[in-house]
Amino acid sequence: MQPSTRTPLPGYSLHPPGEADARAALQRVFGAERGAERWSEACRAAGLEVGRVEYGPPFERAIAALSAQGGSTAVVARSMEIRLRTYTRLAASGAATAAGASR
Repeated sequence: MQPSTRTPLPGYSLHPPGEADARAALQRVFGAERGAERWSEACRAAGLEVGRVEYGPPFERAIAALSAQGGSTAVVARSMEIRLRTYTRLAASGAATAAGASR
C-alpha cells in the first residue's frame, strides 16, 4: 500500500516515513553537515536525487544504500526500516479491518 499523501493512519497519528524523517534522524546523530553528506551519498548510490525521494520503492532504495554505509549510519537506516515496516503493516491491518467491517 502506497499512500499518495502523508496523511496519518487513522487511530495512530503515524505518518509514513519519508526523506525528511531520514534526513532529520541523520542530522540528530551526525550534525547538519555530516548528516546531509550521508544522505547525499545514499541518494547517489541509489540513483536518486536529494529532495526528490518518494515514499515507496525509491525511499526503500535510499534506506538500503544508507544501511550499506555501515556504523551509526546503518543504525539510522535500521530505524527507518522499522518505521517503514510498522507503517506498512498497520496500514495493511487497517485496510483489512475496514474491508471486513464493510461486509
